[in-house]
Amino acid sequence: MTTGTPLYSLNGEQPPIVGCKCTSFCLLQHQEHGEVADPANVAYFEFSGKWVRLYFDGNTIFWRSSDQPTVPVNHTDSSALVLVNLSEMPGVVGRNLASVEYWGASTEVGATLNFEEGSTLAFRHLADHDKTLFSAG
Repeated sequence: MTTGTPLYSLNGEQPPIVGCKCTSFCLLQHQEHGEVADPANVAYFEFSGKWVRLYFDGNTIFWRSSDQPTVPVNHTDSSALVLVNLSEMPGVVGRNLASVEYWGASTEVGATLNFEEGSTLAFRHLADHDKTLFSAG
């Protein structure tokens, strides 16, 4: 591994959200046959009245402005998208975002959102499985 060369790329600019209060947080999950196949296909955040989304594909981390997410309409239960509203998650909603850190390895990339008072949201995208894992701490 070459020092100083990130193993990820950032597509789009990180929105100006550092220092802003998170007022809403939702995840769009992909489910197959009632089981969660992709826990964090897209993460939606509201900061300062504006919605943004964070998502991953391969070794690329994407930031985009967004409308408020809506509940998806599915045509079958064998493969469905589900909106999970986490807008009452303690330590995230109602807290200011202190920093965002990115990282990459050969088969995965990630982003960690650090909130004031020590809470974190970590996203880890497994490129080989086209799945994004999510954890809060």
